[in-house]
Amino acid sequence: MANALSRPEVTAASQNGGLHASALVWAMIGVVVAVSGVAYWDEERESTAALEDFAQEQATLAKSLAAALQVRLKESKPASLVPSALVEGLGAVERPAALVVLLLPPGEQHFRALDGRAIRSDPIARAIERGETGIRLNREQASGIGLPPRTAVAGLAEVDSGQHGRWRVAVVANAERLRDREQRARWRVVLATLVASGLVLTFGGTALRRQRKELDLERELAIADLQRRRDERLDRADRAATLGTFAMGIAHEISTPLGVISGRAEQLLPAVTGDERSGRAVRTILDQTERIHQVIRAFLGLARGEAPQARDLEPGEIAARALALCEHRFGRAGVSLDADVPESLPSVRGDPNLLEHALINLLLNACDACERGGHVRLAVEGGEAVAFSISDDGVGIASSDAARVTEPFFTTKPSGGGSGLGLAIVSEIAKHHRGVLTIAASPPRGTVARLEIPAAGRAA
Repeated sequence: MANALSRPEVTAASQNGGLHASALVWAMIGVVVAVSGVAYWDEERESTAALEDFAQEQATLAKSLAAALQVRLKESKPASLVPSALVEGLGAVERPAALVVLLLPPGEQHFRALDGRAIRSDPIARAIERGETGIRLNREQASGIGLPPRTAVAGLAEVDSGQHGRWRVAVVANAERLRDREQRARWRVVLATLVASGLVLTFGGTALRRQRKELDLERELAIADLQRRRDERLDRADRAATLGTFAMGIAHEISTPLGVISGRAEQLLPAVTGDERSGRAVRTILDQTERIHQVIRAFLGLARGEAPQARDLEPGEIAARALALCEHRFGRAGVSLDADVPESLPSVRGDPNLLEHALINLLLNACDACERGGHVRLAVEGGEAVAFSISDDGVGIASSDAARVTEPFFTTKPSGGGSGLGLAIVSEIAKHHRGVLTIAASPPRGTVARLEIPAAGRAA
């Protein structure tokens, strides 16, 4: 039963917990992606920097060889394009399968390796023509030069030998060391990502388990709170039902002495015929006993769930009777009471005794809320519904209490000051007349109670 009753609140709690868990999961994913992205960016940056350094090394070496070649060209008179004396000693920088030195004499289309091989490399030739100092060669281009089929880097330089023309020098080195560095950097990226992911998943899993425990605890607390409120509602309903039954019995018992009082008063009428004051008093007793009979019958009808006796009523007359019956109470409390009741108001349809009782209850509550010297005002407004507004400048009401004042047995008055049934009865009277009762604070202080009853043309 508790689970069924608590489904909306528990569902809301579960949704909140699911949103928190989803946010945590996405945060974990974001951290892993961020760490991976930073590691990848760092690896790319390191790889680019290493390639630039490697290319700079080859360019420096090419310039050094070009300077040495320039000196030899100026001092020698070569009989051939590349005599052994001209390149003697330059081959010391070569490393088999790792670094090759190429020379391009003036007017030639093919580079000459130091071992005498003729090698054609258009990418290197075009790069030298553009004035570049370095170029990166792919696997096929490196293989054509005689290096292993791996990425290579060439450092480029030119030699102006004067009468011997312009010579080109290229130092082509295999980037195997660079590739190894890149491979190690990639493994570092993978390792860093795995470590970061492991840490994030560990801490995230711990947080998720803790959040799940908190969600389960919140759900249990929500169910317990709903069960408590359900028990309170059942208890109030049981007390209301018991009190209703008891009230019906009391009303039945009161009817007998009221009948006796009414009968004795009727017997007194002939005896006070000549005494106007006494006759007026006896007639007042008869009127009030009849009014009590009508109120008792109306409340018994409400208790049985019967519809009120409906007839067209003038709001001004209802307000006037309620004000007349409350004046003595306001005078004794030292609270002023005034009214704003327009003459042209649409009629309402309902039971006059119940509506009168509802207004009296609201007026007396406003009086009790005021200190001596306070002020209460009754205003009636017309329209599609007739609104009876009772405002006071008393102590006011909290918003949390305003939401509960129509609950049976709830009261803000001190112990012994009220039963907590008055506003509950007024609310029931409003519902039986297809109306509504609202109670709220009235800044800067005080309370306003508003009883709205549909106009007679709209009561259906």
